[in-house]
Amino acid sequence: MVRTMLMKKLTMTDINAYLDGALSEDERREIEAAIEHDPTARGLLDRYRQQADELHRLYDPVLDEPVPANMLALLRGRGPAHG
Repeated sequence: MVRTMLMKKLTMTDINAYLDGALSEDERREIEAAIEHDPTARGLLDRYRQQADELHRLYDPVLDEPVPANMLALLRGRGPAHG
């Protein structure tokens, strides 16, 4: 199975699935083998990792912000909150 992946050029989808932990154990091993033998794939993985880290650095703090009252009211099906 590794032989198949080594012949296949890794795609953004492959790399993203790997970084997201969305692969089966066999698929993960195939990606890791391809990365080990392909400097271009390794560089792509490094760039994606850096990008993901930067996105987390920029946007994770938003997760700690309170949800605006108007948005909560809409989500709860009560229309906009008033005063």
